[in-house]
Amino acid sequence: MERMLKLPVTKAAIVVSIIAVLVTMSFYNFLLFHTLVELFSVLVAFGIAAIAFHTSQLTEERNDFLNFFGVAYLCIGFLDLLHTLAYDGMGVFPGNTANLATQLWIIPRYIEAFTFLAVPFLMANPGRRIRIHYLIPVISLVLLASVFAGIFPDSFIPGEGLTPFKIISEYIISTILLISGILIWRNKEKFDKEVVKYLLLACGATILAELSFTFYVSVYGFSNMVGHLFNVASYYFIYVIMIRKKLLEPYEVINDLYQNLDKKVKVRTRELEVANMRLAQGQRRLSQLNEKLGESNRLKSEFTATMTHELRTPLTSVVAFCELMLDEVSGPITPEQRENLLDIKTSAQQLMVLVNDILDMAKHEAGSLRIHKEKVDLNDVLRMVRRSMSAIAHQNGISLDVEKTTLPFVYGDRDRIQQMVVNLVANAIKFTKDGGRITVSANGEGDFAIISVQDTGIGISPELLPHIFEKFRQGDHPKQRRKGTGLGLALVKTLAELQDGKVAVDSEVGEGSCFKIYLPFASEQNETGSISKAL
Repeated sequence: MERMLKLPVTKAAIVVSIIAVLVTMSFYNFLLFHTLVELFSVLVAFGIAAIAFHTSQLTEERNDFLNFFGVAYLCIGFLDLLHTLAYDGMGVFPGNTANLATQLWIIPRYIEAFTFLAVPFLMANPGRRIRIHYLIPVISLVLLASVFAGIFPDSFIPGEGLTPFKIISEYIISTILLISGILIWRNKEKFDKEVVKYLLLACGATILAELSFTFYVSVYGFSNMVGHLFNVASYYFIYVIMIRKKLLEPYEVINDLYQNLDKKVKVRTRELEVANMRLAQGQRRLSQLNEKLGESNRLKSEFTATMTHELRTPLTSVVAFCELMLDEVSGPITPEQRENLLDIKTSAQQLMVLVNDILDMAKHEAGSLRIHKEKVDLNDVLRMVRRSMSAIAHQNGISLDVEKTTLPFVYGDRDRIQQMVVNLVANAIKFTKDGGRITVSANGEGDFAIISVQDTGIGISPELLPHIFEKFRQGDHPKQRRKGTGLGLALVKTLAELQDGKVAVDSEVGEGSCFKIYLPFASEQNETGSISKAL
């Protein structure tokens, strides 16, 4: 309404002039006046339908009610055209056609009222519009057929004027339009603001038109003329909704984009430049943090390597002095003293293995772990394993069987192979109960020798099995003898891969586990000198 009040004086003058011309025309030639105003309504109705049908594929979900308007106003426009042709004095239909024209007026007004009533429901339930689209033409044709079949109630009697049916119908239509306006206002958040405004104006103008049509006795009367003017206003507001919102507004948007494209591109470019600057700053910050993290890891590995190396010296001395005392170099010892010395030696050796694991893993992370490859007789390795682990196994009540092998030489680092097997045996001891058995054997498979360490321990749960070779992963079974660092199996995997091999495990809870180390056999290709591999 504010926009109408702010219209330029020239536009306001044009509107007033058109109204004055139409009113004057109605006094001199009402039939011409009626024909012109009705043809305007018919053209707007058909225009609404045409626009809706041709833009239905481009319509957004929130504007689907405009497409519904298109179907409804196609039927309304057709019935209004018949009303215009049937108006008394047109001569298109034979006889006195005042009643026919009035009947053909009341039908499209009912359809128009229910069209406005359906709008808020269609906005809340878009899926219903398809059924209503088909329903409107069917209802229109049925009602039109009832008029020409003489079934539809009379609406105007010459000499008497409007029938009660016509008057009551006008009040019913006005009530429906009033309810429609209230519902549209309550659901205004679902509409465009401009659409809500013009829908309400159209409802109001149509109500005033319907009320005007309840007073006239002659089809050429004053109230009839006033009602048609309000009807023209109603169609104008619908025209604004369809033409302005559906036809002109997209072009206005395109024109605005074209006019302001350069400015918008500059603004967007600036935004992208700022975003790129922030991204570059973030990348630099991330790079600095990565460098600091790398330095921290290096320092940590160097510290760990230094500390573990310092720990090895006193441990080596403890083991050496235990062996001297066990050999009774300083004099005889009692059986109880011998047992205590064996316990000290075993604990020191286990601690030595743990320190070596930590040191080797630190070296690997620092990139200083070296592998010295050569031809290795597995029998020598297995003999050393038996010698170093038999006493430990016996102390824990476990039988350790190390089987001899007839396999050819493998190609790897002798000390590292022994270290891997010792780690697996030590791991098996931790998870095997008293009276259990650990078997170490070697077999061949293709180009690889397979060193197997099989135990009758508690086994590994299926959930833990895929992660068993990860660092700091360790069993959490309540029957586990003692906790470790979780580095032993991870180091075995690392050492195997550094020697072009691999590790595998088969396990069943309650039955035991079998760890396997795969190492390549020695060949002419890999025997060409000793290779030092730094990682």
